[in-house]
Amino acid sequence: MTVLSVTTLNLAGGSWDEFVESQKTSKAILEKHGAKNVRLLAEIAGSMPSGSVISTFEADDLAALGKVLDAVYADPEILAMMQSSGSSGVTWTGSLLADIPLT
Repeated sequence: MTVLSVTTLNLAGGSWDEFVESQKTSKAILEKHGAKNVRLLAEIAGSMPSGSVISTFEADDLAALGKVLDAVYADPEILAMMQSSGSSGVTWTGSLLADIPLT
């Protein structure tokens, strides 16, 4: 059962270019620790608040997700990025979703 981590990031000012660069760094760290299909998504139509984007990654199952998260949260580089996000005007909320096969 594939598990998807979804983080909604709300940008309140700051530099878009710096934010995107930080997300590139995050992607490299996540992939280093086993995350799959790391993406940054921006809404083109709908009802998300202005300045919001979605960051996602996948793991094969809950055990694999646990290994990714344990490694990521022990990585000093990502911890520093998470701690400084509030000072750069970025707030975030996260969810974990399970894939429900339709076949």
